[in-house]
Amino acid sequence: MAATASSPAPFFSIIMATHQRPQTLARAIASLRAQTDADFELLLVADQLDPETAVVAARDLGPQDRFLKRTGPNGPAESRNQGLAMARGEWVIFLDDDDTLQPHHLATLRPHCQQPQAQVLFTDVVIVTEDRQQPGIPELGRQVTDLGSLELPTLWVRNFIPLHCLAYRRSLLQGLSFDTHMASQEDWDFLLGVCSRAMPTYVAGGGAVMHKDYVNPGQRRGQQATSNNATVLLDFVHAYRRWPAPTPELKAARAALLQSVGLPLPADWF
Repeated sequence: MAATASSPAPFFSIIMATHQRPQTLARAIASLRAQTDADFELLLVADQLDPETAVVAARDLGPQDRFLKRTGPNGPAESRNQGLAMARGEWVIFLDDDDTLQPHHLATLRPHCQQPQAQVLFTDVVIVTEDRQQPGIPELGRQVTDLGSLELPTLWVRNFIPLHCLAYRRSLLQGLSFDTHMASQEDWDFLLGVCSRAMPTYVAGGGAVMHKDYVNPGQRRGQQATSNNATVLLDFVHAYRRWPAPTPELKAARAALLQSVGLPLPADWF
């Protein structure tokens, strides 16, 4: 199920890291098959391969898609990096295996992507709560979040854009990668690297859906031991030091955020 070197490059490359979640993986792929704009490739990268995931990949991937079982430590960062290395599309979207895109999402993005000045775009998000331990994963509630109403410069202080709400011109990502040593915040760290080159532009609408299971412990990465409060704080500090804030006001906001959790540092440190 690999695209040949002579096949035309798609407009979008959808990069999906997966880790032993075949039920939500099948749902994520189904959401891509339902897109009204089908000019994309799916690059699926697994850090472990269980039989159920192998069945989903064999059944649901198309002729232009590619599937990689990679080696090395588990984690989405390296999977995304390897997917990005294989990408051929002009535009790149990272979609986690437990999230989805509504059918109009790529079609909504395309005319904005085709603007010559467009470099990185972001859309609104629909947040769906669900219970993944029940048959059929019943939906418990949903809420549309208007991300365009938020102050874009605050991205330098904390992240508010889910990863799959973003679309990047692939040429903009040259030399950037997800930090495989971060236990959390690696998607925000990656976005700060992008922001150092071009700030995101808002596209109203879109159809990015974030699925959250708050019912069953351990279903969310942020509930794992590697993403405890101390680790998250250290990852914030790491991202701050790697990507300096562009204005004194944002430096002060970073200092205030860390001071609020008991870590007083001078504003010029940021």
